[in-house]
Amino acid sequence: MLRRLIVITALAAGVSGAAALSLATPALAKGPSQASITGLGLVRAIVVSGEGEPGQQGTLAVLAGQTGLYTALFGADITGIPQTPTSLRTAPPKAALGPRYTVSYTVPGVTPQPGEQFGRIVQDLYPDAVGGPVIYTPPGQGGFGQSLQVTGWLRASPQLTRTLAQLGVPLRPVTPASPRTRPSAVHSAAARQTGSPALAWLVAAAVGIAAAVGLAAAALAAAARRRHRKPAIVHDSETQSQRTGPRVGLAGGSAATASGLGMPIV
Repeated sequence: MLRRLIVITALAAGVSGAAALSLATPALAKGPSQASITGLGLVRAIVVSGEGEPGQQGTLAVLAGQTGLYTALFGADITGIPQTPTSLRTAPPKAALGPRYTVSYTVPGVTPQPGEQFGRIVQDLYPDAVGGPVIYTPPGQGGFGQSLQVTGWLRASPQLTRTLAQLGVPLRPVTPASPRTRPSAVHSAAARQTGSPALAWLVAAAVGIAAAVGLAAAALAAAARRRHRKPAIVHDSETQSQRTGPRVGLAGGSAATASGLGMPIV
């Protein structure tokens, strides 16, 4: 009798353990069966389906790991999930977030909302946030028989931005090296561009005036040189004096000749 009681107790314990294990294993192994992404620039939702259990290599499992869905479901101590986001102590400034996209995961096993067949978990994605993509998991959502283990703000890896771009999310181009232009600099540049035609006109006018002044000065200098030039008659008088000189000598010579002939000198 005692032996039969021990056997029955052992069988009951084994069945209980197997049942607990069978209930716990699917909960830990389950993941999303589908993800739907909506947001700015998307005409229709981007739907991602496939194997979403942790450790799978499909796009859905990778996306769920990068957005921190497994962290929200199973807690921050979960291991074996690559590119798991990290918690942020404070919420980032709203101006630094950029466009928001919403991903809605369909997760079998999560308590569904009234009128729905499967439960859903919603997260807000900010792939263009300053410092790297940011995720927000609203609190108050249900998980596997309990509330989500982790909610609030998470910092994702840069791989999330690339994954979203591959799925078709329109991301704005990032140029970290180009500094932002201050408004005063923009206004100064616009003023320089607006005033450039007037500046060119002033330069051309100044060059024309300088050329006119130079021509006038050259003309005045030429006129002054013409006024100070000696008349041509001066040269003629010098020639006449040169001609007179021999005549005087000739007269003297004539007088001398006359005196030499014994004629009286008048």
